[in-house]
Amino acid sequence: MDTIAPLKKIRITEEVITAIENIIIDNELQPGDKLPSQLKLSQAFGVGSRSVREAVKALESRGLVETIHGKGVFVKNSNMDFFLEILKNNLAFHLPKGKKALIDLTNTRKIVETNVIHDIALDTPRGFISSFAALIDEMDRKIDENNIEAYNLLDVELHKMIIKATDNAIIISIYNHLFELLVRAFQKTGLVKGSTEKSRKEHRQMLEAITASDGERARTIMTRHINSTLEKLMKMQDLQASGSV
Repeated sequence: MDTIAPLKKIRITEEVITAIENIIIDNELQPGDKLPSQLKLSQAFGVGSRSVREAVKALESRGLVETIHGKGVFVKNSNMDFFLEILKNNLAFHLPKGKKALIDLTNTRKIVETNVIHDIALDTPRGFISSFAALIDEMDRKIDENNIEAYNLLDVELHKMIIKATDNAIIISIYNHLFELLVRAFQKTGLVKGSTEKSRKEHRQMLEAITASDGERARTIMTRHINSTLEKLMKMQDLQASGSV
C-alpha cells in the first residue's frame, strides 16, 4: 500500500474523508478489502482519533465502507458504484431547484444514445430486435389503456435496453444509477399533450432502422426523439420563469 502522507489543512474531518477515499482509489481496493486500522490512519495522517472516527462514520453513511465489530473497516461498494451514486444524488438534489440539471441530463443522454443506437443498428445483438419489438408492443398497449405512468416506466426500460445492448459495463452502470433521474425526466415531459403519440411513432421508426441495419437513420431518429424532450423542457423553463406553471 502506498505511503500515507500527513494532512496539513484545517478542515480535518473533511480532509480525512478525502484521504481515505484516495486510499481506496489509489490502491484499487475492492468490496471486502480491509482498510488500515483507525489507529494507523490517525498516526499516518497526523490527526486525532476522533477525526478518523467521524470520517469513517461519514463514509459509512454514504455506503462506501462498513465497520465490522472486532474486525475493522472494510470497503463496501466498488469505486465506480460509489461515485456514480454520489453523482446521482447530486443531480437529484438539483432537479427540484431548476431545470438546468434535467436539461444537462437529457443532453448527456443524446450524446450517448444517438451513438449507441447507430452502432447497434450496424451490429445488432442476437435477440435484440424481437425483445425491442415486444417492449414497443407493450408500450403501445399502455397508451391504449391510457396508463401513462406505466408507459413512462416502460419508456425508460426501452432506452435502458438500448444501452444494455452495448455490453459496455461502464455505460450500463451509469444508466442504472441514473434510472430514477430518467424516470423524473419522462414524468416531466411524457404527460405533455401529444408526446406519447409522437414517441410511439419514433420508437417504431427506431425499430425499423435497426432492422434495416441503417445506423445513420437510427441516429437521426434518436436525435429527433431526444430533441423533442429538450424542447419541452425549455418551454417548461420559460413557463416557470414567467410564473405560468
